[in-house]
Amino acid sequence: MSQQPPPNSTRLVRLYNEHRANVIAYCMRRTGRDDALDATAETFAVALRRIDDIPRGEAELSWLYAVAYRVLANQRRSSTRRGNLTEKLTITATRQDIDPIDQLIRNEEDQQVIDALAALKPDDRELLQLVTWEEHPRDQVAAMFGITRSTLDQRIHRALKRLRKAYVRMDAPSLTPRAAEGEAR
Repeated sequence: MSQQPPPNSTRLVRLYNEHRANVIAYCMRRTGRDDALDATAETFAVALRRIDDIPRGEAELSWLYAVAYRVLANQRRSSTRRGNLTEKLTITATRQDIDPIDQLIRNEEDQQVIDALAALKPDDRELLQLVTWEEHPRDQVAAMFGITRSTLDQRIHRALKRLRKAYVRMDAPSLTPRAAEGEAR
């Protein structure tokens, strides 16, 4: 007698097959390859444990992104703690945050935008990445953060203003002619 897999495992397999590439890409834009793969694996481990809590339909990917966001935040905290400990134990410890390969790939203007984005608060950076890079629907992003669409739109507007200011502070050309006019006032 062959056993059928439990319905939850079938759903998890479908979620994994449909959304794995998106979750990996989401994580890769926020961390290195190895950490991104670890975060993806942990995201789907959480999905397995909470399979009944995952909304159905279009909201599935939003739910997975929200989990991945928290997993990555935990990774960063762990990495920071580990780095602080290493620094205390080893005087000559050095840390290089920028991958030289990434530097070769990006042009100067791209790097300036990335640097300006890195200067933002983590929540601002996350909102802009979700809406612009992942092109995730704003209603779903609002749901991920537990806020209304109107509040999300306000936060995005403010985050974009802060991004423009950070970009201009780097003595780089402004993102748009309007941004330059606003800075001149």
